Amino acid sequence: MGSSARRASTPNVSLPLPLELGPEPSRGGVQALVLEQHAATRIGFGLLLRSQPWVGRCLLSRDRSEAVLLTERAKPDIAIVDVTDAGAFISAYIAPLRQARPVMSLLLSTRERDSPARTPLLPAGAAGLITPDHSVEEVVDAIKLALAEQPLPDPSHRQDRFELSAREHDVLMLLTTGATNREIAATLHVSSETVKKHAAALYRKLGVRNRTEAAQLAPEISA
Repeated sequence: MGSSARRASTPNVSLPLPLELGPEPSRGGVQALVLEQHAATRIGFGLLLRSQPWVGRCLLSRDRSEAVLLTERAKPDIAIVDVTDAGAFISAYIAPLRQARPVMSLLLSTRERDSPARTPLLPAGAAGLITPDHSVEEVVDAIKLALAEQPLPDPSHRQDRFELSAREHDVLMLLTTGATNREIAATLHVSSETVKKHAAALYRKLGVRNRTEAAQLAPEISA
């Protein structure tokens, strides 16, 4: 067969499609998209999605422009979007995807460790945030919840992850009252330097930067 014949039989595809996992006629009807610049993570999410019998097709994209075009073309039901490098501009980063398909469920992901303080910063319309601390089962559950338009569990509820000591818990509770380090030290009968050490330790465990962010989590930890 000549080159002209081969060209004639080749479908006209205007966009070079990235790796596509599926579709298969016997599988479910959920259409998924993964936007992740790191190939190993991108393929990992794709394989996880395709292992679910209710997922019929999974498109993998390495950049946002490609993801937007695929969203317009394939009209996926859900997209897992890496926002590790989006910083404080997550809303602006996902806006083109939201505009391309407003009804699509958006589940954000990050390669950073779980930080409960980031959860309230999720933009409107995002179902939740997947982090490296989530198990495979939790990721699958998160995808199902996002498709059902239900919120993901707040990671600040996972108290066992924090492992605060009794003294760190006491310091945290007193921080919520607005007490100064000196006042906390007097209440606990310790030095101000000891209070500072306990505060630094609990900030690290909670994944927060200051007493204001720590105080926001205190009601959930004490519940």
